[in-house]
Amino acid sequence: MALATNGDATGHLARGKVNVNDRALVDKVLARYPKEFTVFRELIQNADDAQAKSVEIEFQTKEYLVADEGTAHVSDLKTIQLARWVLRNDGDPFTLKDWERITNIADGNPDERKIGAFGVGFFSVFSVTDCPVIISGGTRARIFYENNELLVESGLYATTRDWTIFEMDLKPEADLTIPKPFDLSRFISTAVTFLVNVNNVTVLFNGSVLSKITKSRGEPTKIELPQGLKPTSPSKVFEVTSVKAIAQQVKVNISGQAYRIGSNSHSFRKKGKQHVDPVTKPSFFGKKSSESNSCHIHPETSAKNFSLSYMVYSADVSTCPPPRMAGGIEVATKKKPPKTFLFEAAHFALSEYQSVRSDHDRMQCLNSIFMGPQGLLSERDDEHEAKLFVGQSTTETTGIAVHLSSRFIPTVERGSIDLANGQVRKWNEELLYVGGFMARLIYERGMSVVRNEWSSQPDQARKEGLFLMKSFTFRSSPDSNVAGLLQKAFFECTPNLPFPIVSNLGVRDSKDVRKPNETFASFMKQRPVLDLVPETEGMIATLPKWYKVSDYTFRDIVDELNQRVFMEEEMVAFTTWWIKICVARWGDGITDGGDEVKLQFNQASKRFRPTLRKSEHDIILLSDIRKFVDGRGWGSYIRAEDPLPPNTIPIPFTSRLDPLAVRTVLGWEELSIVDWIQHISGSITNPDYRRMLEILQSQWPSLKSPEREKIISLLQNVDCILTSHGLKKPNEAYFPEADLFGDLPVIRSLDFNEQMLQEFGVKRFIPWSGVKEHLPHPRCTPYQLAVYLDRAHDVMTTEDRVELQQMAIFAGTDSALHCIADLYAPSPWDADLKLPVIEWPDTYAPTGSPGYLDRLIHLGLKTYPPLDVIIRKASSEENSMRKAAFTFLLTYMNSLYSSEYDPADFQHVAFVPCGKLRHLRLGTPEQVFTSSEWELLGFERLHYSVSKEQAACLKIKDRPPASAIVQVLRESPPRHYRQAQSWFELLARKGGFTAEEMKEIAELNIVPVHTGGDTGSVKLVRPRQCFLEKPDDSNAHHRQLFNFVMFNHAASNFLKLCGAKPKPDYNDILEVLLQDPLAYLDKAKPSKYLDDLRQVAVGYHNLSTETKTKMRNAEIFLGYCRKRDPDALRSAESTQCALRRAREILIADDMESHRLFGEYVLVAPKEEVFDNFYRAMGSANLSVHVSHTIEVEDTLSKKGEDLRSHVLRRVKIFLYDQENTRRSDVRIDKWHKPEHFRVEHCKRLRITKRLDFEDALEGDHSKLTTLCDALAGIETTREGNHILDRIFTGHMNRRLIFHRSVSVALCRLLFKTRKAHDASSLMTILDASLDDLRRRGYDGGSISSVINT
Repeated sequence: MALATNGDATGHLARGKVNVNDRALVDKVLARYPKEFTVFRELIQNADDAQAKSVEIEFQTKEYLVADEGTAHVSDLKTIQLARWVLRNDGDPFTLKDWERITNIADGNPDERKIGAFGVGFFSVFSVTDCPVIISGGTRARIFYENNELLVESGLYATTRDWTIFEMDLKPEADLTIPKPFDLSRFISTAVTFLVNVNNVTVLFNGSVLSKITKSRGEPTKIELPQGLKPTSPSKVFEVTSVKAIAQQVKVNISGQAYRIGSNSHSFRKKGKQHVDPVTKPSFFGKKSSESNSCHIHPETSAKNFSLSYMVYSADVSTCPPPRMAGGIEVATKKKPPKTFLFEAAHFALSEYQSVRSDHDRMQCLNSIFMGPQGLLSERDDEHEAKLFVGQSTTETTGIAVHLSSRFIPTVERGSIDLANGQVRKWNEELLYVGGFMARLIYERGMSVVRNEWSSQPDQARKEGLFLMKSFTFRSSPDSNVAGLLQKAFFECTPNLPFPIVSNLGVRDSKDVRKPNETFASFMKQRPVLDLVPETEGMIATLPKWYKVSDYTFRDIVDELNQRVFMEEEMVAFTTWWIKICVARWGDGITDGGDEVKLQFNQASKRFRPTLRKSEHDIILLSDIRKFVDGRGWGSYIRAEDPLPPNTIPIPFTSRLDPLAVRTVLGWEELSIVDWIQHISGSITNPDYRRMLEILQSQWPSLKSPEREKIISLLQNVDCILTSHGLKKPNEAYFPEADLFGDLPVIRSLDFNEQMLQEFGVKRFIPWSGVKEHLPHPRCTPYQLAVYLDRAHDVMTTEDRVELQQMAIFAGTDSALHCIADLYAPSPWDADLKLPVIEWPDTYAPTGSPGYLDRLIHLGLKTYPPLDVIIRKASSEENSMRKAAFTFLLTYMNSLYSSEYDPADFQHVAFVPCGKLRHLRLGTPEQVFTSSEWELLGFERLHYSVSKEQAACLKIKDRPPASAIVQVLRESPPRHYRQAQSWFELLARKGGFTAEEMKEIAELNIVPVHTGGDTGSVKLVRPRQCFLEKPDDSNAHHRQLFNFVMFNHAASNFLKLCGAKPKPDYNDILEVLLQDPLAYLDKAKPSKYLDDLRQVAVGYHNLSTETKTKMRNAEIFLGYCRKRDPDALRSAESTQCALRRAREILIADDMESHRLFGEYVLVAPKEEVFDNFYRAMGSANLSVHVSHTIEVEDTLSKKGEDLRSHVLRRVKIFLYDQENTRRSDVRIDKWHKPEHFRVEHCKRLRITKRLDFEDALEGDHSKLTTLCDALAGIETTREGNHILDRIFTGHMNRRLIFHRSVSVALCRLLFKTRKAHDASSLMTILDASLDDLRRRGYDGGSISSVINT
């Protein structure tokens, strides 16, 4: 049965079209591409394939595209929004095939010389645009989407430049901000590294250049390939036919505008690597620093230039792939494998790296353009970030510090090379072998340079070598196979060649180098040792077994011992190591194995030069040694230069070894002290007996009797004791105290053990009876006497010692002879204190046993001056002695004088230093104080050189007593403002005055104030005479009348305590008024004088009786009188004022009288306060001095009962609210009876008014009496009754005038003291109705009582 074909049931085939969503397809391809700078990478590579030399990348804004003449100004590149990217190149224009391929996805370039292989690189532009435009060779093509299908429209297009142009209008979802020019320039500077044609790339914005990248190459130099390098890959697919070295330089210029934008790259530079001025940090001025990885810098306008020179190694590679591989490659890349191509590697020497690192570290924020992400160099020391290039950089790293570029076949997105796809994988693996070959070639050439430089510049050569080893230490990469294959090829391409590395002796074969070992470092000098530093650890760990660095072997040590003569310290180190090895193997108890150990030691140990040798030819053979010096016993006193027997090893050999191990391993015996003394005393020419005795005396107490006896026996007949007469036998020598007169052979040194010397036979002294008869003797010094006394003390009698005290035989430093009690023991202060000091060998450090001097002290020698002596010297005018004495007093006050020192005993002795550094003075303990504050008032302050503790010992007070301060204020008050302020401020803080003392200060003239004359003229006033607040403009006259001072708060507070006030009160004003009232008036003017007098008027009740009496008799009261110009109108009058006593001034209580007589009297100011004040001080009312005489003509019989009733009622209302104290004796309560008060009418009423006042002003006395007609008046009868007279006119048209006349008359009658408004008030009450009075506010109760009455 036949199988049915896929189709319908009848077997007929149905065909249809496969639909492709172009937009989705492109997006999926783009999703695998790296995000950053992908478009530029692909288009620059296309330009290089097109033979372009120059490329331009321009970013354009919408404003720029529509602006006139193609310009648009932008102030800040950070915030601009781009509209279009443009990329231009000057390469070959598009051919017809190029146009066809550009519009076909996955239709790669079949040219085997070109990098492009998959035909998808151009479509990376769709990551930023939906409608790219290509202009090339006079044709313009636009590619765009329509219903998710890519379409192309093209046509002819004329341009001014024969360049290929790619225009990309940015799609809305694309990033519209400009890529950081700094980061883009860094990417491009790396991208051009291995490009064949492109040498110049310019980045522009709106027609302005942001950066320019230029690459240049020098002439190539052919490299001879070292013999042993395998230039053929393992499967013989590739063969390196030649290699050239090419010097390459990349220059980058970035405009200031582009540099200001900063970078998005994060810096990995280590903290603390460079100093950053804190002022440059934003947080220094309180601004928060950004947490973003983006780096922004301060505005700069200048362009930045970067340059990097390095070497590119270019290898010519021929290919011979097997057919299967060639076919697989063609299928994968759409082109045949190239027959030849270049394999290039870029490596940076130490100097090039350091140059970039230096620029990198100097920059405050941005990295070097060549260092960092996507840069040529890594900024992280612990990682290699060199890349594999396929035309452009991939994301794949090489694992070493070498960039590699060749015809690797990448993955479609060009992010890495393909190590997964069959034949492509084999191609790439074979090509990676060439990479390892190139790396090894570069490494070998570098190490060759280091080897040649080592002899002339070892330090620099070492740095370069270590850097080279670090650069070629393979580290992991994103695909570990890449680094692994490169590392395998690196080591296996030269299987028969040595591998050079850096050692302590230069560049050596790794197999000849040993690992560092402190154990052998001290004596192994010829074997090279690995320079084990962090830079080399990685490479050493990855070396294959045939290149491994090994540890030291015993053969190495034997070889070195046989090859050279060791120095002593080297042989010591070797022997130390050998003993440790032997002990570790056989232990300390080696007996049976001793011969074997010695045999091995003899084979390994040969000869050495001792440190202390007579000539360069002195060599010691270890086989000749039999003894050693044990440093744990008496041998510890033997020095290296001390002579030893010939069969004894030098001391450094065994000083650090265990003596037991030396005996058991080396078979040597310990040198005894008897052996050494025998060698010194019998076998050496001119031995150092002093040195021998020094060692002997250190061991003498511990020596056993047989040893002592043997040594005494050996030295008894040897001239070994150094005396004043040369070397003597022990029994011929004397101790120094025995030779008082200089004629005996005495031992020269007092450092030797006396007991030992006595056992040798040295004599100590001669009897006192044989000494005193020669005293005084010029050769017998006090020291010699002291030593003799110390030795002979036990055999001297009391009489002998008394006799010695009374003898003037002790020489002083003044060369005179004194009794012992008159001298002082030597001490450091003797010279400055000028004390009579005993003559002694060393003035400051008595020689010999302190007991010698103690003998003289017990005999009467003084050790320090008494208290009165030292204080007397401390008050001396001689500067040096005074200083020394005072220093001595302070130093020893507690230990010597504290119990007897009392400042009162020396109150008249000025010995305490005080004052300033250059003006030091002396004062008594009662005159000097520790606090410096009181210097302001002239008190002496203890000198700064005296500490607080010392001041306490001297019982110096902190401050002067208050009584002394008051005395200073009284006798020497401050003379100017600044001095006074500082004084008062101090006294406010620390015055400490009693109430009585404050009263006393308040009465002292201590406040300086300006007199108003010359600028510097001041006077002193009491505190209560000055005021602390500056008067305002309303009291500006006070500035001339009172003393105002402006001190600080503290000083002002003190003055307040002393009675000063903020501003003058009535007491102060009165005091000045009483002194000179006319001057006060002249300065204050009448209005302000009156204001101040008002204050006195208000407060005068509080004044003393004495003050009030002075006021009554003083012309301080201001009075006013009217003055009228006779020639002027009647209304044109003025007021004059004058100062008088109060009794010479009247109180204007009667306005009518004042109107009549105001020209002839002085009246008080018209205020109630002044009325009361003037009246209290003696002023009388004007009405008292004006008499009224009424003349009535033609009395009428008409009764005035209505008027009488009206007046009575209204007077009661008027008096209801009046003060009783002003009322006269008139009894108005009787007026209800007609006989006591009646009203009479007349035709004419005249009143004569007369002023009777003895202090009236001079003038026309005829005018002191006046006669005038009146409408009303009041007479008083002899019986005390009152008659109201009024003129009867028959009508009331003049009612107001009448009521006024009545009011004036009544007020004169009712009040003893009248007020100016009394008559007006009464007139109002007389004239108004009762309802009107209620509305005006008069008391309703008084009105009601009147009505009821």
